[in-house]
Amino acid sequence: MTRARLPRLLATLVALATFAAAPRADADPQFHTGLTLGGAITDLRTTGPGVAFELGGRANMLVLRNRFSDMGIGPYVDVQTVAFDRLDTGGGIDWLIPGLGGSFILSGGAFGRFEPGGPRLGALGRLFWGAHSYNFHGSYVHGAGLFAEGRFAADSSRAADVIFGAEIDLFYLAAPGIFLYEAMK
Repeated sequence: MTRARLPRLLATLVALATFAAAPRADADPQFHTGLTLGGAITDLRTTGPGVAFELGGRANMLVLRNRFSDMGIGPYVDVQTVAFDRLDTGGGIDWLIPGLGGSFILSGGAFGRFEPGGPRLGALGRLFWGAHSYNFHGSYVHGAGLFAEGRFAADSSRAADVIFGAEIDLFYLAAPGIFLYEAMK
């Protein structure tokens, strides 16, 4: 063996020993679904501000968490209507940052809007603050909190909306029905 190969061999052995000694990460994916209810300030950059009702649904999957105090990251999908005259569908990335008074979830993504004026594409940013649990025994986590988001059209319309409201876990809404179904068995 030549002297030139010795550092490379030592580096390889150290890397292999590090990977072999590393503990196994049990950061299984955790899923969440929620109903969003709130308000919207629409048409900020076009015809002037308008106020409307917002209703939507959202689902995400977070990975890289082993306990409540770990950060998590993962994809989300959502569907939303504002004033029941348009439908937005989208998806992107959620980044969960745990805090003392609740968790923060920063989101960024894209959406497609279907409305009477024709379809359009856009980008969005979102901030969620509230409870977002960690489940040690299953893959579904509970959550509820407040959110604010901005949606910006990527076409010549320059449409911009601010949406705010509450997100309620779908389990909380389904639990009474599940209880009654199980009680009637």
